[in-house]
Amino acid sequence: MTSVDSTVGYGEIGPRICVTPPYYALGDLLSPEPGLTSATVPVQSPTGRQAPVVGIAEAGRHLAILGLCAAATTNPSTKRHYYLAHRGIGRMFPRVSSPTRLIGTASALMTGRNRAEAQTELRDPQGNLVAQMDVEYLVMTVPVFRRMMGPARAPDATEPANPYAAPAPLVDVAADAHSATAKLAVEAAMCRGHFDGFPALPVSVAGYAAFALFDHVLEAAAGPDASWQPGMFRLRADNLATAGETCTVDVEPSAPAEPDAHPQAFTGTIRSGDREIFSIDVDYTVV
Repeated sequence: MTSVDSTVGYGEIGPRICVTPPYYALGDLLSPEPGLTSATVPVQSPTGRQAPVVGIAEAGRHLAILGLCAAATTNPSTKRHYYLAHRGIGRMFPRVSSPTRLIGTASALMTGRNRAEAQTELRDPQGNLVAQMDVEYLVMTVPVFRRMMGPARAPDATEPANPYAAPAPLVDVAADAHSATAKLAVEAAMCRGHFDGFPALPVSVAGYAAFALFDHVLEAAAGPDASWQPGMFRLRADNLATAGETCTVDVEPSAPAEPDAHPQAFTGTIRSGDREIFSIDVDYTVV
């Protein structure tokens, strides 16, 4: 009996998902069976003062996409759906090498008609863990998503092709050793591929903004040469900020239970008006 190769790639999965290049940047996407995916993962974004080979925001971006690709292979419908990362918990690991490309894997399933879950991990080419993240998604059909978002608006195609290789464009930064605040104007160009015709602030860009702002706090608290090693993190994304909105970014370190306690922690929050768009709690160690 001749065996049948059930492996599928981006050609089959791409039309089922909600993100496109350049936000989607995975290479060699493969799904050997429903619910499993693997891909090569580029390191594109600046890490700022973070010590790992890839920052939390970028690791989360690629792993969330890899997880939603895996979830899409288990969706009974092969039509396009929007998989919105809603909750996540993960861990970053110390750098042991400096590759420019990593390897990601994900397992996922639809847990209901409108929900999915994925377990993901990122390793370097030698097999060392770089990041792990479990993600919960809200899943929407195209008509439901469009009703939520309103009229379509196309991103500005004249802007640079890959905005995710640039630092988060914070303005009006005010920071000291105890807190920081800044503004982030959401522009269509910074949302390219997320989502086509409906530019919305990606969770990863919200994360970039929070971490770039925390770098200012760290510099004030520990000096200009300080860096930080993230550990566990927990994120929530309850709303979308669309192009044209201006968000407030706030960062506040948590008071340690004991003097000089390790690890320490901080919370980053993104709001648009009275709506909370994104928040993340991160355990970290100064290195």
